[in-house]
Parts: sequence; C-alpha cells; structure tokens
Amino acid sequence: MKAEEASRDPERVEETAPVEEPKPRRPRVRRIDIFRAWCKGCGICVAFCPRGVLAIDEDGYPFVKDLEACTGCGWCEIRCPDFAITVESRRRRSKAGESNEKE
Repeated sequence: MKAEEASRDPERVEETAPVEEPKPRRPRVRRIDIFRAWCKGCGICVAFCPRGVLAIDEDGYPFVKDLEACTGCGWCEIRCPDFAITVESRRRRSKAGESNEKE
C-alpha cells in the first residue's frame, strides 16, 4: 500500500535518465558511372530504374538525368549485361570543425 501512496504523492519526483537526441544523419553521396565504351545501348538500366534517374540520349546511350532522385538501389548496375554501369552510395564525411547543419 505504501508504493501506491508514493505514486500518488505530487511532491514525489522520479529521476529519469536524460533522453539523448539522435545524431543527425549525414547526407548520402551518390555517384553513377556509365562506361560508354562497354555499353551497347540496350536500355535495360533505364527500364529497371524505379525512380527514373536514367534516360537515353540521342545516340542511344544511357545518361544520368536526375541524380537527386537516386536511392542507390543498384538495380541498373545489377541488370546491366555488360557491367557498364556502377553505383556508389556512401555517407558524406564532414570536415573537422564543420557542422552538418547545412541541410
């Protein structure tokens, strides 16, 4: 019964651990390289891109149309039969003393 009374006491203060704020995530750096010398212009990479990042130019070769839309899924790289495309996705490293508040 004393525990029940203590929980109803308005002057009783419970100590709790401070809540830590999650660290802000660094933005991802994406890079898509297309090796035209290896590419035969089949368009598979463009067809499999779920976000419409790639498009075909007037010569029939793929190019990066909208890099900001890229999620780094790698479907274009996986499906390329000629290994002519690579996708790199990594966290941007901040320079010493530079804050990540620029987002």
